[in-house]
Order: sequence, then structure tokens, then C-alpha cells
Amino acid sequence: MLKTLLAGALVASMTVGAMASDTSVNEQLKAMRAELDAVRATNTQLQGEVAKLRSATDENWLTERRAQEVKTLVAEVLNDADTRASLLEGGMSAGHNGKNFFLASEDGSFLLKIGGQFQFRHIWAHQDSSSSSADEDDTGFQIRRMKLKFGGHIGDPKLFYAINLEGNRDGGNVAINTTYVGYDFGNGFKVSFGKDKVPFLRQELISSSKQLAVDRSLVNEYFTLNYSDQVKIDYKADNYKLALSLNDGSNGGLDDIGADPVDFAIALRGEWLLAGSWSQFADVTAWSGDDTGLLLGAAVFFSEGDAQNGGVADYTAWTVDGSFETGGVGLLVAYMGADINPDSGTSVSPWGLLVEAGFQIVPDKLEPFVRWEFIDHDSASLEELQLLTFGLNWYLKKHNAKFTTDVMWVYDGNFGSNPFGASTYSDGLGFSESYSSSSGAVNDDIFVWRAQFQLLF
Repeated sequence: MLKTLLAGALVASMTVGAMASDTSVNEQLKAMRAELDAVRATNTQLQGEVAKLRSATDENWLTERRAQEVKTLVAEVLNDADTRASLLEGGMSAGHNGKNFFLASEDGSFLLKIGGQFQFRHIWAHQDSSSSSADEDDTGFQIRRMKLKFGGHIGDPKLFYAINLEGNRDGGNVAINTTYVGYDFGNGFKVSFGKDKVPFLRQELISSSKQLAVDRSLVNEYFTLNYSDQVKIDYKADNYKLALSLNDGSNGGLDDIGADPVDFAIALRGEWLLAGSWSQFADVTAWSGDDTGLLLGAAVFFSEGDAQNGGVADYTAWTVDGSFETGGVGLLVAYMGADINPDSGTSVSPWGLLVEAGFQIVPDKLEPFVRWEFIDHDSASLEELQLLTFGLNWYLKKHNAKFTTDVMWVYDGNFGSNPFGASTYSDGLGFSESYSSSSGAVNDDIFVWRAQFQLLF
């Protein structure tokens, strides 16, 4: 169209140039310029219209795509809302309370707490062997503890329960570590029944996750009663606690009826809080926020042997202990003793002593510690056992994430054994399985270096 207009304008100008004067030619040129300007304006307008059309088409395409994305997002949100509505029907809440993950009803009548413990170690053990061909050094890694813990209450905060599962360090087979149900009657009284720690030794009752050293002491393992099926009555006042346990004897957890080696067993423990708060004595560490505290404890245990099921001795055990914390210093002292009275043979009365202390040189971060132990087997053929442990705690998140390293130095005596306790010569404490402990003799000084990382959740 534009070419036709230009051609017509050129022919007209030539015709006019031949027939008219210079004045008329100028007027006609002006007219032609006006027409050309009009054509340019029209062309510009057309280009604008085309651009608008293209823009509208693109916007329509973008609008359709955006609409599809919004529909997808809305569907996802609705699905999530439906899921939450089904989970939270009746007012369920979930989260982490600083100690455990939890699921709880809105009114607080139902609660499930979920937690866990993981301990990974490197161990180097050095000791002389009775065989000249045996290697005197043994080293390796160990997953010492792997626990999954459940607890809470059902229907009523007074009706509480706990189920703890633990993987065996040798093979990883999972077994029930703790399982009990209880009822809180108020005014400090609680009753529980199931498998739990017998209320006896102070260090045993402190969680394995809150020990001062990498693990508990040898003297603790020698005298510990460990877990047992039991009915336990607890009473807690402002400044004292009492615990009474009727149980199946030491190491008597999850036994069939009549399978345990005792006719009956009973334990009684009392604690007196002379200063500080109960919560600070959940461990031996004196944190920066802890007040000066003093706790005294004592316990007694008796079991009558059941000869029909291999129980050939009556067993009486006792302990007294004290814990003290002040200014970053934590101290635990415990004395324990026992009387093993067999149906035939000679009675023996072993006893032991434990002293351990730590000092936070960097508050809540760095804590060196030392531990000394002594065991008298009350045997003419076994010398007293003495050992020293020293090490360091590096707290990343208090006990929830910490690195601990220590050295055990067994410098005198014989290991021996207590048939009512646990094994002192144990790879759980870091001693090498490649050496026999049947004689119990310490041929020379034994050194065990342990390095452990712990994570709680």
C-alpha cells in the first residue's frame, strides 16, 4: 500500500511539474509531504497494534501457566492441611522440648516422648600376656551404646510408662533394656512395676549418658545389682527420697517364674539433699548455673538364694555415698560392701571404695577429671585391686553432644569376681578380649586409653 501511494505521488508530481508553475509545484510538494506524514503515522499505529496483539497473546499464555501453577500449589496446601487435620484431630501437638521429641494431646492426657543415645569409641589396650607370643597391644573401634527410648503417660499424666531398647555392642541384636508402668499417687508417692534399675549404687543410678568418665567404674561393676523385674515404691519430699524395691535379685530382668536364682530379694535406698537442688545431682558435673550442693545417700540389699534354680548363697550388700558440687568442682565418694554366705563353704565379705572428681576449667565446655578405685576381695589368694583413671570432657552441647577421653591405669592387684555383680574385666569397659581373665592376675601394669563421642536426641 505504501509503495502504491509513493508511486502515485511521484507520477502526480511529474504531471504537475509539466503543467503548472513553480508556485503550484511547491504547494503540491507540501501536500505530498503531508500525505507521507499521514502514511508514516498510520504505519506507526499499525506497528503499535501488532505489538499489543503479541503482548496480549503472551500474557494470556503466561496467565494460563500461572493459573496451572497456582492450582498445583493450592492442591498441595490442601493435601498438607488434610494431613495435619487428621494428625491434629482433637488437638495433637508435636515438637522438641529441649530434651526429647514428643507427641502430645492438646489437653495433656496423652504424651509420647522419643529419645536416643549413641556412643562411639576408639580403644587402645596395653597389658602383658602370660603367653610370649601374644600381642601386648590391641586397638579398635566400638559402638558402646545405641539406645532408643520411649516414655510418657496414657490417658492421665499420673499413669506413666517407659520402654527403652538397646542394641548389643557385639552383633547389634536389639533387646529390651527397661520397661515399666507406674502410677503417681501425688504427694510424692509413686509405684512402678516392670524391669528397671535396682535402687542401690549411686553411680549405677546416674545415667550412662551423664557419667564423668567414658564409662562407670570397675568397683561399680563389681558390686552393681543392675536391672531386675520388680515392684518399686518411690517417695520424694523437698529434701529427701526413699525407694523400696521387691525384686528378682541382681541381674534378674525378664526372667520366667521360678527361673531366677533367688527366693526373694529386697532393696531400700534413701537420699538426703542438704544443699542445692535435686536436678543438679543427675550427674557429677558442676555446671556454671548450679548452686553449691550436697547430697548424701545410703542403701541396703538382701536376697535369699533359691537352691533349686542355682541360687546357692544368700547375699547382703550395702553402700553409703556423698556428692558435692561448688564453683565448677564436682565430687562423688562411695563406699560399698557385701557379705556372700553360701549354703556350703566359707563366707566372704568384699568391699570397695570409689572417689572421682571433675573441675570445669572452662565453664560448661572443658572439664578434666580423675578417679581412684579400690577393691578388697576378702580372699587370701587374690590381692586388692587398685586403679587410677584420668581424662577430659569437652562439652559441645552439655551431655547431648560431648567428647570424652581418658586413660585407665590398673597398677596393682587382681580382678577377681563377684557372682552377684557384673564383670569387671569387660570389653564394655575397654579391656581386650584377647587376654584371659580367668586367673584374675595383673601380670604387669595395664593401660587402657579410651576416646568417645556421645550424641543424645
